[in-house]
Amino acid sequence: MKKRKTILQWLLVIIAIVSFRIYQQQDLTTGMVPNFTSKTLSGEIINSKPLSNQAVLIHFWATWCGVCALENDNIQALGEDYRVLNIAMQSGTDTELKQYANEHNMRLDNIINDNSGSLARLFGVRATPSSFFINPKGSIQFVEVGYVTSLGYKLRLWWIETFG
Repeated sequence: MKKRKTILQWLLVIIAIVSFRIYQQQDLTTGMVPNFTSKTLSGEIINSKPLSNQAVLIHFWATWCGVCALENDNIQALGEDYRVLNIAMQSGTDTELKQYANEHNMRLDNIINDNSGSLARLFGVRATPSSFFINPKGSIQFVEVGYVTSLGYKLRLWWIETFG
C-alpha cells in the first residue's frame, strides 16, 4: 500500500510539471522564425535568417534569472559549435549588460539587449529561460521553457542538423 501511494505521488508531481510546461509554452511562436534585425553588444548587425546547413539556437534569458545563470556555461559552450543568439530580456542598459557579460565570461558578439521587450513579444516569450531551436530552413523545430541540460541542447541541435 505504501509503495502504491509513493508511485501515485510521483505520478502527480510529473503531471503537475508537464502541465506547467505546457502552460508556459502555449503562447510561444511556432512555424517560421519571425523576421528581425538587431545589433549585438559588440555592434554587429544580425538577423533571424538561418544559415544554410546550420541549426540556430535563439535563447531568451535575463540577468535577474537564477535558472538562466545556472545555464550560462551550457549556452556559452554551445556558441563554440553552433550559431547562438542570446537575447537578454529586461536586463538593463547596454553598459550594464556588457558589465554583466564580462563578469560571467559571456561573448558580446551574440548577445542582443531586448530591454524594451519587443523581441520577447515577437516570439511570445513570457518566461526565462526560453529557447527556440531553428532548422536551416528557418522553421522553429523545438521550443523549451526552463532549464535544459547541455546534452539536451546538443541533442536537439544535432537532430535538427541531421534530420531537420
